[in-house]
Amino acid sequence: MARIPYSDMTGLKPDLKEELTKRPDANIYRMLANGGNAALGYLKMGSEIRFNAVLSPTSRELIILRTGSLCKSVYELDHHTIIARDLGLEELKINGVIHTGSKSETLDDFEKTLMLFTEETVIEGKASEKSFFDLAEYFSHEELIETTLLIGFYMLTSRFLQTFNVDLDEH
Repeated sequence: MARIPYSDMTGLKPDLKEELTKRPDANIYRMLANGGNAALGYLKMGSEIRFNAVLSPTSRELIILRTGSLCKSVYELDHHTIIARDLGLEELKINGVIHTGSKSETLDDFEKTLMLFTEETVIEGKASEKSFFDLAEYFSHEELIETTLLIGFYMLTSRFLQTFNVDLDEH
């Protein structure tokens, strides 16, 4: 059960209300609606990372699933497992990313490299020299930066969801 009430979505500042109308009716957004300007900044960054990204949708979802798993965010995993399936990712690969990450036998070399970079960034606070330069063999500078920002954004999202005990949505 959520620690504070979800917003009834009335009385919101116009710019926050406009940003929220672009999104589905989900508990995360109903909770964020309580956040004013901070929520607005979060939503705008989320839009850029998700919808104006240079990373492929598959890479993005692998990163989000691994980050959500390492952060123990049931809500993130619930939503992004569905998105990953919709992208055509196989169930074995989704489960491998969630449960074993870079050690999963279902991943190719690039995906293992991406998962190790993600794991180190989440767990250690930064990727090691080796992981950084291994991923740089596959990614441009822009993709490396976007990957790091994406990991950080979903760490933030996971912490937000867990701190406020945001309830799972019905699908």
